[in-house]
Amino acid sequence: MCGQTWAQVPDPEPDASLPGGALITQVLGWLKYAALAAAVAGLLIGGVATGVGHFGSSYSASAAGKKWVLGGIGAAMIAGLAHTIATTVYNAT
Repeated sequence: MCGQTWAQVPDPEPDASLPGGALITQVLGWLKYAALAAAVAGLLIGGVATGVGHFGSSYSASAAGKKWVLGGIGAAMIAGLAHTIATTVYNAT
């Protein structure tokens, strides 16, 4: 490994020279927060559905709520690890 350089995913500062570059940066920022908001919404919806199913003696509602919670956890993990995943895939090629 002597002399081998590890590549990093380029993460430049926003550059307004690209036509529409500011808009692209803004949309990517919105998508980042939308992904986290969707993950939190999944956790909240799942928690409510699980509670309603538990106290209402409805197994199907409780089971569906557990799936929503697991989906919210998965979405939060993917949203949080998106940069690491992109860096790993970039370095693997």
